[in-house]
Amino acid sequence: MDLAQAQAITVPLTAAEHDQVQRAAAAAGKTVDNFLRDAVLIAAYDPFFAALEQAADTIAARDGDMIRHDYAD
Repeated sequence: MDLAQAQAITVPLTAAEHDQVQRAAAAAGKTVDNFLRDAVLIAAYDPFFAALEQAADTIAARDGDMIRHDYAD
């Protein structure tokens, strides 16, 4: 993705979701914008997500190797 041309991230929320985000932001002592920014960045740097990506790349690189689910031979 060309970061120079990245669009602002917008997500439509229902009224109930918007209220929930506002309450969560207030509880965290943040503005809604800062709360959402932090949540997006935390999700983007989630180590579990990174591990899943790495696992997918590892499996894709096996090129024809069979993945065994039963080891009783």
